[in-house]
Amino acid sequence: MEELNKTWITNFNNNKNKKLYAKILNQYFPEHKKCKDCNDVIYYQDSSIRIGHKTGIYLDKKSYLSKKTVLGNEYYLCVCEDCISNKFPEYNTLNKGRIFNRICDITCYAFGIPTDVSEKWKKNNYAITLENLIEKHGQDEGEIKWKSYCDKQALTNTFEYKKEKYGWNEKKFKEYNKSRAVTIVNLVKKHGENSGMKMWDNYCDRQKYTCSLEYFKNEYGDSEGTIKYIKFAKKRAMVGGYSDISQRLFDELNKKLKKKYKLYYATLNSEYQISDERLNTYYNLDFYIKELNLGIEFNGDVWHCNPSIYKADDKPLTFLEMNTIDYCAKTIWDKDEKRINFLKTKLTDVIIIWERDLINKGLYVIVNELFEKIKTFEK
Repeated sequence: MEELNKTWITNFNNNKNKKLYAKILNQYFPEHKKCKDCNDVIYYQDSSIRIGHKTGIYLDKKSYLSKKTVLGNEYYLCVCEDCISNKFPEYNTLNKGRIFNRICDITCYAFGIPTDVSEKWKKNNYAITLENLIEKHGQDEGEIKWKSYCDKQALTNTFEYKKEKYGWNEKKFKEYNKSRAVTIVNLVKKHGENSGMKMWDNYCDRQKYTCSLEYFKNEYGDSEGTIKYIKFAKKRAMVGGYSDISQRLFDELNKKLKKKYKLYYATLNSEYQISDERLNTYYNLDFYIKELNLGIEFNGDVWHCNPSIYKADDKPLTFLEMNTIDYCAKTIWDKDEKRINFLKTKLTDVIIIWERDLINKGLYVIVNELFEKIKTFEK
């Protein structure tokens, strides 16, 4: 190896310099990848180069050869340190030796790791799910830990718990739960108009994607993914029955009402039927209070095309399209509106609960909100 070349490398390792680093890469690694943002060399302050006695020059530490393996896929460093610092100012305060040891926004940006891949990795490694607990602790113990976790979450989300632990009143409790919901208002308030709107669009796109056939095929393959999607969609859409989550909600509401009314829902006295003589048909009410002549409808996000998630021309019911039924969201909304308008001519009122609100706010918050609304009809 020529003496001049050794001098370049020695000088670089003693006095880190981006221009000299670029000169060495262009000389010995002409095929090196460049930063996808600025198109300059992928250079970091802790980049180093060494000379092997027999095998030539090696790039050490941070370089375009650095890689991360996530869910079996390899991702190479594709952004330089200057661009990371510009996009994430907090990067300059972090431990550079450990920054890429975990999957975070900075790591995903630096290595070009797609969002859906990183989220799946986080879920597989950190999320508290029944599947993860069973894998870690075995079937029996995993199920016990999962039940304990769910019970604790249910308890800590109640007004009684917050009141005893933090001294909250009902107003504070309602404000807290309202602020937790993923809504466009909350996102803009927390992150500013531009970032908040972008996050809201991403959230809606993500919700639609994870409820799509494409998502299930990507996760499980074409054959198994299609089977799992149809099972998922039918369960969410309440085809041929009802959703488990709606019945749990109604059971808890029944307890809150102290069973003082004659109630009708799928697992208690069956759903109440309202006849429409004009069309010679009838409608089933998800929840009915006989003494108050009051109805409650539980709208699944997919089946009723939640307008906070879907646009008018979206078609989330692709599992029905397989059976030649082609419904867009606008068609579903129009159909639901006619149904609700008719029911209101027969009932005192119809209260609508969306699945997404139940997920965002929590079961017991929705139960309390329904309880307060029902009280207004008792007067």
